[in-house]
Amino acid sequence: MMKDYPKAIVTRDGTSVLLRPVVPSDEEALKTFFGSIPEEEQWFLRENLGDPQLLHQWIEALDYDYTLPIVAVREDDGTIVANLRLYRSKSGSIRHLAHLRVMVLPGYRDLKVGSWMILDSVKLAMDLGIEKLIAEFVAGVEEGAIAAAKKLDFHQEAVLKDYVKDRQGRDRHLIIMVRNLCRDWSDF
Repeated sequence: MMKDYPKAIVTRDGTSVLLRPVVPSDEEALKTFFGSIPEEEQWFLRENLGDPQLLHQWIEALDYDYTLPIVAVREDDGTIVANLRLYRSKSGSIRHLAHLRVMVLPGYRDLKVGSWMILDSVKLAMDLGIEKLIAEFVAGVEEGAIAAAKKLDFHQEAVLKDYVKDRQGRDRHLIIMVRNLCRDWSDF
């Protein structure tokens, strides 16, 4: 599975980017990445990896059996421009599911980096025997990501009304989207 990395992609503007798993030596570059996420967007991240201490703990505890973190790195200067994580449960009853989280720096969102990463995660998940990829989005905030997920055959499975609160204390809906996977390429 990880032997397929790194993978080269070219963004819409011609920037060469490598997709590859996170390694411990990425800690400083990840500090820069998470520090570059706009403050108004950091509130809905599941983990505050912008906190250097928490990031260090996360890096030290990397467990590819549970979390598969993939980064998109500019080939010219090594800058991390996106981060994707597949979360799998260790429980046998839901081991066939993976939760997908992706964050792309604002300047790269219209360049299809996130779409490339999600598409890559579909293949990775299939290789792992995952049957369903689950992605969660905050309504009214992540509309671009929702549109991209729809284009990649994710469908809306549920809406949890007033499930998350933004920084101003306003309730927001959480949209749960799912992509069913096959063990081969027959679903493409």
